[in-house]
Amino acid sequence: MKKRNVKSIQGRQVVPNPIGPECIRVTKVYDWVVLTNRDRNKVQIPEECFAAIEDARHDGNTITATCSEVVGTRSCDFIGAIPANIPSVPGAQIVSLAFHVHIRVQFFCNGEPLPGCNFVVPVSFMDEVILCFPEGTEINCNIFDVQCTVVLNQMLGDMVVLDVTMCKDVQVEAEVKLEVEAKFCGPRPVIPIEEDGFVCPTPRFPQQCPTFFPTLNCECQGSADFSGEASIIVSEDGLGGPTTGNLDLTALVCDQCTLSGSRIQVTYIDTLGPTPIGTPDSDLDQSFTFTANDFLQPTCTGTTGITATGTGVITPAGGVPENATFTLTLTDIDPLGDTATLVITGATTSVTIALTAVANPGLEVEVGDCDRFPV
Repeated sequence: MKKRNVKSIQGRQVVPNPIGPECIRVTKVYDWVVLTNRDRNKVQIPEECFAAIEDARHDGNTITATCSEVVGTRSCDFIGAIPANIPSVPGAQIVSLAFHVHIRVQFFCNGEPLPGCNFVVPVSFMDEVILCFPEGTEINCNIFDVQCTVVLNQMLGDMVVLDVTMCKDVQVEAEVKLEVEAKFCGPRPVIPIEEDGFVCPTPRFPQQCPTFFPTLNCECQGSADFSGEASIIVSEDGLGGPTTGNLDLTALVCDQCTLSGSRIQVTYIDTLGPTPIGTPDSDLDQSFTFTANDFLQPTCTGTTGITATGTGVITPAGGVPENATFTLTLTDIDPLGDTATLVITGATTSVTIALTAVANPGLEVEVGDCDRFPV
């Protein structure tokens, strides 16, 4: 038989693999949250076990107990859903879910298992959660972690208290065909449930809820950090002005290119006294704290600048916390061109912080682009 001229495979083979759009049939995630429950449940101790515990204690023995999840007993049930009246998230619904698990409880006498004291009890949690749950989608929920501790110092007669923590993953899904570029994503924060009535139409077909899931990626990201003496402007009820004191400022905008990774924390401790000398408000305590709690998509200026706006809470010294808006502008120009400007405006208090690398040594500012779909 004639030999065929077959080249043996050696080394790495080069196969064309161009990047391009692909159409795939997948399970689309319309919404995704992670919930945590921790509660103390009173459970009945079997009669035989309770008698053994009492006898052991009467004889001066040491009683201990453990509890653990029974493998294979986790379950989740969809109870129902009603529309949620939240103007900022149209199509949202309040979904009721029930989570169940079985817990094994065992008592010990001086470290040895106590006869008749190994029993199983059911533990359940009910949850209500706001979800994007349009018609045509399904709820996929599961329990991914269970922790349990027996609280022996809270035994009530023949009842024992179990401290149970349950971690749950809830997704809204539907099978769709998509043409996509993609990256890994994570769950969004839980939205608080309002106490008012709920009236909201249900869409005929599954439609995404772009106002709150998935989280929009940012086009750029930035950070600023400063701790030290600084001169700023603080005004409260029309009083105040320039002041010098100790300032701690930490700012993250779109950390890891995710808007939910943003935070601003400011603590300012005023140096009391005539600053500036001779002003009528020089003895005011202009200290305050500020925490940002909501961010809009930032504006990017080339590769060196970023501006973020949003809302937060400012608390003046001896005052009442009040809602405020903020504007943060960062510029990253090495070696000495870094700047950080934060303007906070509340109902009665306003603050202007303007830091530069030259006037405020120790100021660290970083600004960079976000590569949404790296190759």
